[in-house]
Amino acid sequence: MITLYQFQNERVSQALSDYLNKIAIKNHIEQNGEDFLIRLEDDAQHSIAQQELDLFLKNPNANKYLSASWQTGTTDRPHDPHAFANSNFMANFIQHGGILTHSIFFICIVIFVGIYLQVIDPTQSILGFYHTEPFDLLQFWRFITPVFLHFSVLHITFNLLWWWQIAGIIEKRQGTQRLAFIFIFSAFISNLAQYLLVGPNFGGLSGVVYGIVGYIWLYGLLNKKSLVNLSNAMFIFLMAWLVLGFVNILPINIANYAHLAGLISGLIIAFIASALKLKDL
Repeated sequence: MITLYQFQNERVSQALSDYLNKIAIKNHIEQNGEDFLIRLEDDAQHSIAQQELDLFLKNPNANKYLSASWQTGTTDRPHDPHAFANSNFMANFIQHGGILTHSIFFICIVIFVGIYLQVIDPTQSILGFYHTEPFDLLQFWRFITPVFLHFSVLHITFNLLWWWQIAGIIEKRQGTQRLAFIFIFSAFISNLAQYLLVGPNFGGLSGVVYGIVGYIWLYGLLNKKSLVNLSNAMFIFLMAWLVLGFVNILPINIANYAHLAGLISGLIIAFIASALKLKDL
C-alpha cells in the first residue's frame, strides 16, 4: 500500500478518492493528525493514479470530480465545488509548515517592506554579503543573511511561494532540524558561489529554494515510499527556469550561480540522507 497524496481538507480528499474509485483505482482515506492521506490499495496503479492526481490538482472543481461522490454512493460526504476557496486559508497556511518555514517567510516580508520603504539600503545593509576580503568572521552571518534581501514584488513572491510549499513539506515530515540544516548549508554554498563567480551585490532566497527543490526531488526519487517528494514535471519546470536564467533572456536579473550551487547542495544532502537511511518522522 502506497500513499498517493496528502490533503489538509477532508472534502477535497474525498472528491479525489471517490473519483479514483469510480475509475477502478482502489483507494481509501486515512487521517494522520490534521492531514488526510489517500492510500492506494494496489501499488501497481501508482503511475496512473499519479497522472489522475496531477489533473485533479490543476482543476479540482471539474464536473467529473463534483459528481464522483454521488455516482460512487458516498453522498454522506458531498464535495463542495468551492472547497479550496472556502477552506480556512490561515489555518491551512499554518498547518502546512512549522516554526522555521513560517519564520523565514515573515522575516523576508519584514525586510522587503523595509527595503521598499527605503528604511533598509540593501547595498549597504549588514545583511548583505561581504564586500571586501579577507572576510571578517566576526560578521559570520553575512554568509547566510543575503537570502533575506529581495528587490521586487515578483522576486519575493516567486521565492516565498516555493519556500512555503516545499519547505513546509520537509519540516512537517522530517522535522525542523532537517530543514534548518538544508537552509543553512544551501544558503552558505549558494551565496559563496554567487560572490566568487559574480560579485557581492546579490540577494534573495532562490538559492535556498533550489536547494530544497534538489533535496526533495532526489530524496523522493531514492525513497519511493516517502511523502517527501516532488513530481518530475515540477522539477523539469524549475530546471527550465534555471536554464532560461543562464541564457539571459528573462526580463529580470537572476543570481544564476546561486541557483545552480543551491541545487547541487540540495542534491548532495538528499544523497547523504538516503545513504544514511535518515527516514521521515
